Amino acid sequence: MKSFSTYLELKEKWTISQFIESLFQVYGIEYQDIDYNQKRIENHCYDIYQYPHDGSVVVHLYHRMEYIYNEKEGGLCIHNDGYQKGYRYIDELLSKHLIKDKKISLSNQPIKICHENKQQVIQWLDGGIQLPILYIRYEKIVDPFYLAQQLRGIAYVFYEDNQEVGHWMAKHCQKILTNSRVIIYYLNGDYKTYRFAKKESQDQLQQRILHQLTLYLKQRQYGNAYSFRYLEKNYLDNLRQFAQDYEKQTIDQLGEEIDKLEEEKEKYCALISGLESELNVLQMQNEILEEELSFQDNYTLLDKGDIPEYYQAEQKDILLDMLEDDVKKNHVEKEDLCLLKDILNQNPKDGTRDMYLEKILRTLISSYDFNKLKKYGIFMKGDKSKHYLVMFFDNSRYQSTLASTPSDQNACRQVYRQFRKYFF
Repeated sequence: MKSFSTYLELKEKWTISQFIESLFQVYGIEYQDIDYNQKRIENHCYDIYQYPHDGSVVVHLYHRMEYIYNEKEGGLCIHNDGYQKGYRYIDELLSKHLIKDKKISLSNQPIKICHENKQQVIQWLDGGIQLPILYIRYEKIVDPFYLAQQLRGIAYVFYEDNQEVGHWMAKHCQKILTNSRVIIYYLNGDYKTYRFAKKESQDQLQQRILHQLTLYLKQRQYGNAYSFRYLEKNYLDNLRQFAQDYEKQTIDQLGEEIDKLEEEKEKYCALISGLESELNVLQMQNEILEEELSFQDNYTLLDKGDIPEYYQAEQKDILLDMLEDDVKKNHVEKEDLCLLKDILNQNPKDGTRDMYLEKILRTLISSYDFNKLKKYGIFMKGDKSKHYLVMFFDNSRYQSTLASTPSDQNACRQVYRQFRKYFF
């Protein structure tokens, strides 16, 4: 059986038509053409089920809210399926003071516990109220005003004003647990406490509390003057009858659609067969091309020498630079020029030389310290009384002499240009 989240009592006993008009005005739904003589009224925005024997009406709206109103008792049940727009009607009733207050007035504001009302709060905690209580200790690890807005018409939110009030409540009320920070008191006498979980934010804790109350609302039931069980039985019977009628009307249509789908299936099968033949041809062509490419990949222009590279693709870049220089200076015969240009076009430089040089320059400018260049393979030998000998990975083919270590950015850039000339 479906459960219901709230049971509110209106100050004025409206007729069913007055209630529906009030509800639809809030959500901007047209109601002038509704025929109240029908027991079931359907629309793309709402479904209305009337039960004249006990003066009840069930209204399902498009945003998954369910309203059950009884005009004899003025009782209103609202079932919220988790959609925030459903609070608009509760806000409307609260703003116009249309809900009958019992022990505690319904509001979208939290109730502050102070010395003036602490005895009254203890009485409320002992029971006899119409909604659950969310009790927030003086530490206020959650926002009582935010939670009161979210739980308006669904639960009361209490919060302790200060530490002194909190200690008094813990001493004089057995239901207040000293090690708790937030407590939910349910109508059946049960309770649940909350603290921060590991690495949990305030917003995450608040959403966890709201989720817990949502689960509670889905289990909760209220007794009242009319039978919800009978109401639901009739509702389910109507749904079954509607399903049977719909089935009879659509069997023939489904048969025609199945025949059309079978014809389309045959067309698509023939199309797929033709595509599979084309795919086989393309696969054979692809295999031939892959075989030709594999033969091309087995040959390279040059193999690497035995001397290790100090940065990726160093040897390749050196060779390409030499070829490029020869082409620019016309050091080759005309009949060989086209061949060399083609080699340069087909073999772009892909070494990490520029990236390597950029890191060296940044290190020089930021610190003026040669010791930090060791990780890039640059080592300095000598002292201040002599010229400095700088070598790249202790290799004699890469060495240069400096007058002094850099002391400003201009000197750094000069040293950097010397490195680039002799090492790279």
